Amino acid sequence: MRARQVIEEILSKVFKWHRFPVSLKAEAVILYFKGLSLRTVREFLLHKGYEVSIEAIREWFHAVGKALQAIYTIAVWVYVDETKVKVSDRTYYLWLAVDEKGLPVFMHLSGRRDSWTAKLVLYNTKAKGCTTDKGPWYVSAVKELAMEWLHETFGKRNVVERWFFYIKHRIKRFYKRFPWNAKYETVYRWLASFIVIYTIINLKS
Repeated sequence: MRARQVIEEILSKVFKWHRFPVSLKAEAVILYFKGLSLRTVREFLLHKGYEVSIEAIREWFHAVGKALQAIYTIAVWVYVDETKVKVSDRTYYLWLAVDEKGLPVFMHLSGRRDSWTAKLVLYNTKAKGCTTDKGPWYVSAVKELAMEWLHETFGKRNVVERWFFYIKHRIKRFYKRFPWNAKYETVYRWLASFIVIYTIINLKS
């Protein structure tokens, strides 16, 4: 119940006017987050007496991502990793930094995986040190930022690996891809919203 209230508060701030009850919007957002298709969510709302377009439901979901900065936490030490996100013939990289409890510290979506992007992500965590895998892109980044650094394959870094497990599990509903014509902004907004909702429901409830 608390999680839904928080999502209602976010939607109330994003949308000035509400043709539909905010509680209904929050319910639709959570159902879509949990894996129901936009079409199925629309049918669910129709059975409740509300005729809502698929585009409206999508926009409600994407709107939650605007609260991403608000859920960031501050950490002295962060766990960082990146994973591929396929969109048609394009490949994006989702970079995520979390604290030891799994709370997000910083998220970034890029079209490349290199030391420059790694440096950008690590700098924005504002952390003293980090734990990553042995990706070569982290080597020069941590040196330039003078960060303390541990590199490992498993161990405590699993807190960020679990995030990618949940995200990829949800993306499989798209048959492992976003819609073929999804632009960078769409992919970013979807991922940001997923991270916000997952944090509210599973990490801060």
